[in-house]
Amino acid sequence: MKHIIEHFVGCFEVENYHEMPADIITRLNALDRAQRGELKISLFNRAKVLGYNGDGLKAVRWLENSFAEIEKHTFRMHEVLFSPGKDIPENIAFLLDQAKDNIDVCVFTISDRKLSEKVLDAHRRGVKVRIISDDRKTYDQGSQVYGLFKAGISVKIDHSKYHMHHKFGVIDNRIAFSGSYNWTYTASKHNQENLIITTNFDIVRQLGAEFEKLWEEMYVIQ
Repeated sequence: MKHIIEHFVGCFEVENYHEMPADIITRLNALDRAQRGELKISLFNRAKVLGYNGDGLKAVRWLENSFAEIEKHTFRMHEVLFSPGKDIPENIAFLLDQAKDNIDVCVFTISDRKLSEKVLDAHRRGVKVRIISDDRKTYDQGSQVYGLFKAGISVKIDHSKYHMHHKFGVIDNRIAFSGSYNWTYTASKHNQENLIITTNFDIVRQLGAEFEKLWEEMYVIQ
């Protein structure tokens, strides 16, 4: 955050914005909604100081330009994908590869080896991974769930005559995906399925809250 603020303050005396440095764009992309709010408050407070010490109108214009640049370089993703085809598994794999802090996956069944390997890769590079799945699907032939558990990943399942039938996930608390898509070869090659990927703050927050609720209710895999 400090480097971003210093960049914008350094632009106060510049008549026209030059191209945004790549490292500042990267830092802006990494901010979540709350952090962007903090950044705007910090710049607003700087604008008041700059206005008191000089041209108030110039400070207002600087603040407007700064806010515009923040919005321009804010990371957003909204995709609707369908199967059969490679779009859904390839996009899930991409999101798993990009995860930096945490991956929460709540899915009925996992038998797609490529996706399970992506989960393992994330776990090995230090990403906190949690998985919720259905108890009766966990031990199906071809299921990858128990193997992920044995590899050290936190896994919980239901104990019910009914199904834990969700198919959603949250990555780094800023990207969510949800739809009908199970992590299976059949879903990608034959079934009519859908998946929505979004960075919408409210949707990410609500799915994250539901995951936490289920995590408390579910049982550690045996």
